[in-house]
Amino acid sequence: MKYFILTNNSLAAEELGKTHEIRFVEGGLRDVFVEARDLIHQGAVLLNHPLYGSVKPNETPFRSLLLHRAKSSTEEACASVDPESVRLIGNAVSVCDKFIAKKETTDPRILQDFQVVDLSLLKSAMESADR
Repeated sequence: MKYFILTNNSLAAEELGKTHEIRFVEGGLRDVFVEARDLIHQGAVLLNHPLYGSVKPNETPFRSLLLHRAKSSTEEACASVDPESVRLIGNAVSVCDKFIAKKETTDPRILQDFQVVDLSLLKSAMESADR
């Protein structure tokens, strides 16, 4: 497999974990972005836009990203950092920081809806990546 899934969505991890490499992030949406940023600086390449869909960062706590594996050598990976991935994830972190945090949603039904939306968007991105 040429990519792995970085997510904080337990539904995505559960459904796709048997067939795909999952790197689960404990935390919120910003935590996923920061982890992705760190991986990108180690040579991973972002395969889907971090702000995909019409769901704003302050409206959902879940995000799943597809990342192409980093080169095997750390030195080689750092020499080939993808500038577009750096730009996209940097902008995503900035946008996330700009939004004023809304009251955190705790209703399990709403949280499950957000997980389903994230999973649906992820599957669409996977279809594109698999071509």
